[in-house]
Amino acid sequence: MTKCRNKGQALLEMVLTMPILLILILGAYASTRTSVLKSRAISAAFTEVLRAGRNHRGIERELSTSILPEEGTVTIRSARERTSRLLPAPFPALAGRTMASVEVRKRWKEIGAPRWMPAVRILQQTESNVDCWGKDTSSGKRMRRWVRGVVLLGVLR
Repeated sequence: MTKCRNKGQALLEMVLTMPILLILILGAYASTRTSVLKSRAISAAFTEVLRAGRNHRGIERELSTSILPEEGTVTIRSARERTSRLLPAPFPALAGRTMASVEVRKRWKEIGAPRWMPAVRILQQTESNVDCWGKDTSSGKRMRRWVRGVVLLGVLR
């Protein structure tokens, strides 16, 4: 008689603990996936700041597919601001601050898109002084003029 009761008790314990274990596993999956998406968004934001600041070609599509391959779930933008002074006073002001933002939107389709679980929305913004001293940029022209002046003064000396 006690054997039957033990079997029933084990079955009841399994029925009561299984949903809790499944919720814990689902939460671990969601938090791990969110942290991976957050780290990818940070990396993409820094890459976009450097790319835009140095006047390199646009790679937004490649960056967005590296974060999530689904179309339309990642938005990458960059912009520039006024001039800023990175070097001491005798040097000319450089092109300015570059800003990038990466927005990731993720619905949980791979786990059945539960309605009670909110979609992930990550917005990562990065701002940095990145400058291109190329021939066609204003900073490059200013720096070339300044270096030529210093060299000319050295020659005249």
